[in-house]
Amino acid sequence: MITKNELIKYFLLEAEDHINTLIEGIEDLETKGYTRETLESLFRATHTLKGSASIVKLDKISLLSHKLEDLFEAILNEKIKYDISLNRVIKNVINLISLYVNEVSTNEEEKTELNQEIINLLDNILEKKETVIEKPEVVTTFEALPVVNTVRVDIRAIDNILTLLGEILVQKNAITDKEKELEEIIEGISHSGKRLINEIYAFSDRYWLVTQDKHQKITDSFFTDFSDLEFDRYDEYHIFLRKIQEITNDITEAINSLFSYFEHLSYNFKSFSREIGYLKDNLIEMRMIPISRLLHRLSESIKDIAKDTGKNVQIGINGSEIKIDRPIYDAIYEPLFHILRNALNHGIESPEERIRKGKSETGSITIEVKKEGKNIVINIKDDGRGINITKVKERAIEKGLLTLDQSQFISKEELFSFIFAPGFSTADNVNILRGRGMGLDIVKTEISKLKGTVEVFSEIDKGTIFTIKIPQSLSISNLIIFKSYELEFAVPISHIEELLALEDFPDIKRERKITHKDRTIPIKFFHELFFSSNGKNLEKGYIMLFNFSGMRKGLVVEEILGYEEATIHPLGKFLEGLTQYLGYFISGKGTLRYVVDPLKIFEEEFLFLPPEVIQVSTVSAGKVLIVDDSISVRKSLQSLLESKNLKVYAAKDGLEALNLLEEKNVDLIITDLEMPVMHGYEFITRVRKDPRFNDIPIVVLT
Repeated sequence: MITKNELIKYFLLEAEDHINTLIEGIEDLETKGYTRETLESLFRATHTLKGSASIVKLDKISLLSHKLEDLFEAILNEKIKYDISLNRVIKNVINLISLYVNEVSTNEEEKTELNQEIINLLDNILEKKETVIEKPEVVTTFEALPVVNTVRVDIRAIDNILTLLGEILVQKNAITDKEKELEEIIEGISHSGKRLINEIYAFSDRYWLVTQDKHQKITDSFFTDFSDLEFDRYDEYHIFLRKIQEITNDITEAINSLFSYFEHLSYNFKSFSREIGYLKDNLIEMRMIPISRLLHRLSESIKDIAKDTGKNVQIGINGSEIKIDRPIYDAIYEPLFHILRNALNHGIESPEERIRKGKSETGSITIEVKKEGKNIVINIKDDGRGINITKVKERAIEKGLLTLDQSQFISKEELFSFIFAPGFSTADNVNILRGRGMGLDIVKTEISKLKGTVEVFSEIDKGTIFTIKIPQSLSISNLIIFKSYELEFAVPISHIEELLALEDFPDIKRERKITHKDRTIPIKFFHELFFSSNGKNLEKGYIMLFNFSGMRKGLVVEEILGYEEATIHPLGKFLEGLTQYLGYFISGKGTLRYVVDPLKIFEEEFLFLPPEVIQVSTVSAGKVLIVDDSISVRKSLQSLLESKNLKVYAAKDGLEALNLLEEKNVDLIITDLEMPVMHGYEFITRVRKDPRFNDIPIVVLT
């Protein structure tokens, strides 16, 4: 029996699509004019929305959708003549429906009363127009809709598949590591085989030259004195050499066969990696949503605010066909809305002011979206009054963000980055609209959570450009792996602007800055931040350059190990205080790697205990059973426990663990709770009821 909550969940999944269809349809009516096709699309969306809302007893949404459906039906049946003035009414109805849907999603259905005014307005429109043409009994018919080869899938189902894909990537990375090890072994065998062959041939050549030389010098009398036994020994040497040469030839053939096998194996693995890549791309594509939906919502909201402020603004959209991942789609709306509202309130001048400046009385805001590799770049540009850089400098000095000396040398880009500082504002007055929503510091924080960056550039009376760079998807991250104090860490590639060789900057240790491309860039050393300020004096290494809203920073690391694709897992509530990390992932070897957040590193310093003072107690030899359905958890725990000389057995569910207990004696059980086949609760109950196992300590890890 499906509960009402489950029905509402499904309703919310489809309601957003229908609302977006309505928003896009009205946008088309305004920009492209009336077409029957557009009206039919609007009619179908309201009809379906009405029926869905009615099933789950959402009366306000059902009634409004019903009235809107009646209006579209009347226009289609030519009972009402379409007029562009109707768009304002229709948009108000759509906004109300959207508001009521949002209230349902936050369990606040009773928060807002039904707007009776809009109902009366719709009734008046329908009744007034219907009196012109006597209303006959009408049966509205439409052409049969084409068969749609799609099916609605709960986004969580796709998330679960992507989680499994993350586990597959762990295995792929493990195979990659083994492939490298095998390649090194084969190269070692090949090198040893070649040395053996060279030595044998060298010995053979020397022996042959010596015997040839002797043959030339000896006389017949010599042969008369040469015993039969010595001739036999001479023949044995030749036979032995020939056998060794045959063996070396066999070794050469075996090595060549091994190389051939490895080449085939490597080719198959590369094919396997490609297929995983295709699978990943297709799964991520399933979660993608056209950014046009988001941009149309933003555009309509800003146009409504513009009407309230008395400003004329034209909003242009480029690149609306590009798609973004669902989690990014959900999270990016508020930051974009704030930037757009800022452009309208602080940037775009009033019509009178624009005319005085020789500008068109209608301001322009352009949203441009483009794809760069695996990232999405969003440019929000206005032709307003711009940001006063002198005021920015004065406010930065006033707030202690900048000294007077520093202000003489700082670049424009670095100055503009100060507007993202908490509480920073250059506005002389704040009205009710400017005071709403998040500040630019929160905009930066929210975009950073998406592993993105935001920059701004502006010129007085020419306008301002905000450039936002975010990954197209958060499902799988591309990471650079680096090492410090024999520990491995990672950082998202999307954060890195450039990699430089440490040896190219000999004075870096003393000056703690470098000059690169005519910029002075401050530098920090990773090992000093996370371990100890003493001990390491790096001569070789790398400098990772980052760009934080126009501010360049450099981080020195000892060694870069390579590149990996992985799913980043959150640290969880017990470690949420470790804000210098974005999360963690499991390497192919089963080791845990933390993913560093470079933004947090440069915001504040974290000093960990140096490795030499950390005491780890010795664990006595024993046998441990790990029970967990996640292969990542099993491998990580197994690697950790085996490093402490413990014997480890692993099972993917409770049933498999019980079977293992029948065969193996263990001293400790570590188990998850939520597992397929047999969950942890049942497994623990059965273990405790069995007198053979009830004394085994059990640790629950969930």
